[in-house]
Amino acid sequence: MAVFIKREYDYAIRICAYLAGFNKKEHKSVPEVSKKLYLTVPFTTKIVHKLKNNNVIETIQGKYGGIRLKVSPNKLSFYDILYAMGFDMTINECLKNPSICPLIDYCKVHRFFLSQEDMIIETLKSATINNYIITDEELA
Repeated sequence: MAVFIKREYDYAIRICAYLAGFNKKEHKSVPEVSKKLYLTVPFTTKIVHKLKNNNVIETIQGKYGGIRLKVSPNKLSFYDILYAMGFDMTINECLKNPSICPLIDYCKVHRFFLSQEDMIIETLKSATINNYIITDEELA
């Protein structure tokens, strides 16, 4: 069975949820975040790079550098994070490429899948990271 949310996307959400637990001026090192979330440093670095390139997090260089959210946790949705990571979801091939099906204009199945996909996207957009903060206390 194909996976809807890849592991990399899931951990991007978790990294953001962890960073959301700190004040805007505080930052955490990549090794510290990796250790807390049971990730390898290279995997965390890969995710951080994508999130940084898409303005979700910012990095502070230097010996005492680290990462922190660039977007307010109450404005950062799961969808924003997934989109930044390259998430390109579709439930059915006909939604992505309508020209493959001659029945598309009157197909009830197509409309069903379209409504389901719209619901999922709206749910992801309404789920803001501030409601899913992961704290050090929870990880202890």
